[in-house]
Amino acid sequence: MHAQKMLYVIFSLLVSQLYAQPFTRVELEAGLGHISDNNGVAIADYDQDGYEDLFFTGYHSFEARADSTWNRLMRNNGDGTFTDVTIAAGFTDQFVNTDIIASLGEKMGASWGDYDNDGYPDLYLSNSRKDQLYHNNGDGTFTDVSATSGLIACNECYSAGATWFDHDRDGDLDLYVSVLNGPNLAYENLGNGRFSLFTNLPILFSQSITWTTAALDIGKDGFLDLYLANDTQNNQCFANTSGVHYNDNSLAYRLADEGAGMGIAIGDYNNDGLFDIYVTNIFNHHPNPLYKDTGQRRFEDVAPRLGVDNTGWGWGVHFLDVDHDGDEDLYAVNGVVSKQYIGGAEQQDEPNYFFQNTLVENGVEGFLDKTVETGLGAMERARGMEVFDYDGDGDLDILIANVESTPILFRNNLENDGARNWLKIRLEGTASNRSAYGTEVKVTVGGKTYYRWHHGSAFFSQSQKAVHIGVGAATEVEEIQITWLSGAVETYRRIGVNQTINVTEGGSLTDVGDPPGGPRGITAAAFPNPFDQEVNLRFKLPAGQGVSLDVFSTTGQPIWQASATVPATGTVSFTWNASVHPKGTYFYRLTSDKSVSTGKLLKQNN
Repeated sequence: MHAQKMLYVIFSLLVSQLYAQPFTRVELEAGLGHISDNNGVAIADYDQDGYEDLFFTGYHSFEARADSTWNRLMRNNGDGTFTDVTIAAGFTDQFVNTDIIASLGEKMGASWGDYDNDGYPDLYLSNSRKDQLYHNNGDGTFTDVSATSGLIACNECYSAGATWFDHDRDGDLDLYVSVLNGPNLAYENLGNGRFSLFTNLPILFSQSITWTTAALDIGKDGFLDLYLANDTQNNQCFANTSGVHYNDNSLAYRLADEGAGMGIAIGDYNNDGLFDIYVTNIFNHHPNPLYKDTGQRRFEDVAPRLGVDNTGWGWGVHFLDVDHDGDEDLYAVNGVVSKQYIGGAEQQDEPNYFFQNTLVENGVEGFLDKTVETGLGAMERARGMEVFDYDGDGDLDILIANVESTPILFRNNLENDGARNWLKIRLEGTASNRSAYGTEVKVTVGGKTYYRWHHGSAFFSQSQKAVHIGVGAATEVEEIQITWLSGAVETYRRIGVNQTINVTEGGSLTDVGDPPGGPRGITAAAFPNPFDQEVNLRFKLPAGQGVSLDVFSTTGQPIWQASATVPATGTVSFTWNASVHPKGTYFYRLTSDKSVSTGKLLKQNN
């Protein structure tokens, strides 16, 4: 195994000289080097400061003196680094298994969801014997409320993960727990901090070996259906009828994959407005399906035709737009558990897999294996993975949890040449659940329409994070249509690109506001960017400071300068008229009394 791994590393290094690799490993400089041996990782802005934080679940039973056995809460500092706040946040009483050792780990999944709609995401932890529910106190700390929540201790359950979803559209999050060694568990949120089993819905207590469950509206009736990835058993689809009844429509929908289902990803890979489903399996046992929604509640497995049916011993998987061209690419991680798992056939260690979606480039459905070219083929024993913009530069980075080593953080080095623009949307429900799970986002740009499904579920995780859209060369989004789970539909028009916006149900669309207590450093936005003749630069920072703005050419030559005092609103704006300057790239630097912010501007016409 070591020889094979070394050959792969050498080959990757040689290939990296031929390609300008768009990803770089940065886990050490990001402050994640002390973490190791993890099953899952989940993303949420737990302290509502505007930066998305991390929670890792440890693989082993907890031992306070053994660093590799800890769950870890890592606070995003907003500068590309993270700080370990596990103890300060109250995660000191972690799961200890005193019973039979679990073969696939003791601490499994982490699921973020704001079950009490107070604006702060709470956390459900799936373990090999006893699950835990942590309430977010809103002050940077958490309280274990498992004993008073009504969630059963289930000391015999081997829980793989959990999914927050609002099954009856009453505005709060219910809970579905995927269990490996017994019936799954389904809980109704009673609205008072307590939960009760859905005893009137016995179909949900499936006896299958379920790894991952995702909620989506397959029936297009406004109610969330459940899709289950089951190990060595047919996958299941429970169709929700008005929040009062479920039917097993797995066969009718053609979703009853018979593989060793592990992870689930939901996306619209062909931009037709219908959400498709990808499932990871163990390839030696059964290929991965990519279920294309053909309409009329029927799916077709197109994975073999598109060349995405093999990702080794698959676990975590996500759709993501790596290059901001508007179509969703596909990334899956794998890690062998037993080389003799399937009928004596030896299962080899393999790298993770990255498939580039070529829909925009070629005009037809297709994927290309670009694992080597991107540098994303790390060969570790991976489990969970997440995609998010950890450094706030607008592109999606990739975070992988490994069971025998440190996590891997791949920074996306995408250069915005004017054709790689983006938009991030933070959703907040009011009539719908505060986490806004079950929301459809429809974005129209340059006559093209892109769709995203906000649900958060993945293998060993559920994440509450911004919706990301790549918009190519567009300098303005023509229209955003938000369909909330409550049934409300809201439309916003003429939105600038290369920014993060907040959308509140029944409220308004705003740019990202200050975190509590004022901004950390400087928050910057330039619009439009790229621009033709004039660009507006807006900065948020503590009021009363003097600031100066300088614009430079690529050679460092000063081009333009302005200064101001930050008003009480905390927002200062500058408009640079560049009509006398040639098209090309320029850089700006805003200097305040306490910090500096820099950025890039692209003038696209003379």
